[in-house]
Amino acid sequence: MPARPSALLDTRVIYCGDNLDQLGKLPEACVDLIYIDPPFNSNRNYEVFWGETKEKRSFEDRHESTKAYIEYMRPRCVELARVLKKTGSFYYHCDWHASHYVKVMLDQIFGENQFQNEIVWKRSSAHSDSKRYGANHDTVFFYASSKTIATGMPMDAAFAFQT
Repeated sequence: MPARPSALLDTRVIYCGDNLDQLGKLPEACVDLIYIDPPFNSNRNYEVFWGETKEKRSFEDRHESTKAYIEYMRPRCVELARVLKKTGSFYYHCDWHASHYVKVMLDQIFGENQFQNEIVWKRSSAHSDSKRYGANHDTVFFYASSKTIATGMPMDAAFAFQT
């Protein structure tokens, strides 16, 4: 096995399961970049067939209420903030089900001044409903306490390609 690329933690390992269990084992300020794509509070069950063996994996995205969803996510985000380096970047992927509540929670955890941007991710295969406007995008909330993101580039240089 090759040498560990980080002295703080073994980055060659993928942990499966609830991240709250694993996050508590990590030292403070040891991660440069965090992107999470947690359950969206969609009130649905999901099943996928994984890998070459087509192993069936599933999870429930059902919570009693939006408040219960936020209470589920809060301790995980607190731990993620704990392990994020001061120069690190944090991205939270969500959709319309709870995004406005998630933003308030993240402001409380990371600080309103660390909020950098709300990235709108428009799906190319938008679907509409005759009873409401189409829900055709997701949201990614971006937080960083430094004006230099985890790539090492100043933010204005890192995003200069956008017009």
